[in-house]
Amino acid sequence: MSKIARRKYPVKRMPLSIDMEKTGANIKHCIRESGYSIREIMEITGITVEQTIYKWYRGESLPSLESQLILCRLFDLPITRLLVLKENNSEFIKKDLFSQKQMQRFTAYLRAIALTA
Repeated sequence: MSKIARRKYPVKRMPLSIDMEKTGANIKHCIRESGYSIREIMEITGITVEQTIYKWYRGESLPSLESQLILCRLFDLPITRLLVLKENNSEFIKKDLFSQKQMQRFTAYLRAIALTA
């Protein structure tokens, strides 16, 4: 059995949550600033229903991970700039809440996301 499989449970969940409304407003802003029309965004992301993008705008839903990555490439943004995290987490995370190992994992995760965008 590998070391990964021998974790002690329960594992402390990292308190991250996405601010849906601000993320929707951010996506709307990025699309408008880019000069792409909603039809073009639909075509690029493979979305068939226009209402899906309006749901993003209103913060009722988020783009799929695939669509998020496509939008990030299209707008030349890291995914951490497309999604807006709630103020009580992300850059406001207090380091003393997590062990050094957890913070290293979180930092590595953010770097990996930034590299894929």
